Amino acid sequence: MADVAKGQEKDESFEVLDIAVAGQNWLTRALDGELSRKSVPVQIGIGATTGWVAGYLFQKAGKLAATAVGGGFFIILIGHQTGYLRIDWKRVEQDVNRTQSKLSAEAGKRLPEVSGLLTQAKDLIKKNVIISSSFGGGFLLGIAM
Repeated sequence: MADVAKGQEKDESFEVLDIAVAGQNWLTRALDGELSRKSVPVQIGIGATTGWVAGYLFQKAGKLAATAVGGGFFIILIGHQTGYLRIDWKRVEQDVNRTQSKLSAEAGKRLPEVSGLLTQAKDLIKKNVIISSSFGGGFLLGIAM
């Protein structure tokens, strides 16, 4: 009899999920929920710290990408000058023009998505001015270091 009561107890236990919260972006939930209710110094600390880390990583990744792309072009140009590589510049120009037209067409299709994201970003920044401004300052400090 005790086993049946325990079994019934397990069958009746369930979890209620809030569908409105489950459909939101994790960043929106964090900024609209817990962080915006914290004290101002905590918001500034969190915003500045995350901004500094993002800026520092952005700086390092940017340097690495610039070095890789610049080094690749440098090697190609040296190879071309010394005669190891022969580049059909007309074909390169045609490929660039074709790619440019495809990108322009795709950008026109994606314009509503981008404008929707920009609107969401503006609303998020307006709701969390303290965190956003301290993130911006931290980001600039991270890039400067």
